[in-house]
Amino acid sequence: MSGKGIFSWFSFNLPIKERFQLIKQAGFDAVSLWWSDEFGEDKNSQPDMARKIGLDIDNVHAPADNPEDLWRDSLRGEDYLAALISCVEDCRIHTIPTVVIHITSLSPKAPPSAIGLERIKTLVDRAQKEQVFIALENMGEISHLDHIFENIDSEWLGFCYDSGHEHLIYPKYPAGELLNRYGDKLLAVHLNDNFARGDTHLLPFDGRIDWAKVVEALSKCKKLPYLTLEADFERSHEESSMYEGLSAEEFLASAYGKLSHLMEM
Repeated sequence: MSGKGIFSWFSFNLPIKERFQLIKQAGFDAVSLWWSDEFGEDKNSQPDMARKIGLDIDNVHAPADNPEDLWRDSLRGEDYLAALISCVEDCRIHTIPTVVIHITSLSPKAPPSAIGLERIKTLVDRAQKEQVFIALENMGEISHLDHIFENIDSEWLGFCYDSGHEHLIYPKYPAGELLNRYGDKLLAVHLNDNFARGDTHLLPFDGRIDWAKVVEALSKCKKLPYLTLEADFERSHEESSMYEGLSAEEFLASAYGKLSHLMEM
């Protein structure tokens, strides 16, 4: 059975070391890291910090500022590629297997392009050299994913399934449809829920996703070391009111229980 993971940021404003400790105490096996400096702490200190507490690193999430630039013939597109390559290099240094990246926003404005595809090829070549996997996350449209997977065949390139994005963008699709489409390339999951009105990152079963169908689709994919929650809910959103009054410990206990239930289905 896969281990249980959670994103290191779960919407409680606590120092990163304290979050790691609480995550471990709640029973989780691994964390996913947002790869940027926060609270004045060097991101490069986080992998060893988590491991000393007893947590594995499932993957890191690359910064996602203006991912549309990837597809544009501009210096900003080159800057975005350079940032992604830097993440790959850091993963090799810290022995982290996978980096998750955004290739569009939730509302894509730049269509697939030749220069964007060449940049992805450059990134995958670097990933192969560094022995780090690249997981492309489903965002606003699947046309960019299709374009990449149809043109680049590499064991170092795969898919990160975000259940919340799927439900938000394609609410009429059967839950787990993108797993059926890209499941042979699955490298990571971001499990979260919503009501198809916003990317609210609720815990599983707190929104309207049909989790039985997601679990069924997951069962047909290759087994992952960890199933990971991306539960960084938006505190200002009305849908997050169900978490008001919860302590970090209580929220993590609920998160662990819901992930355990999902994995037992």
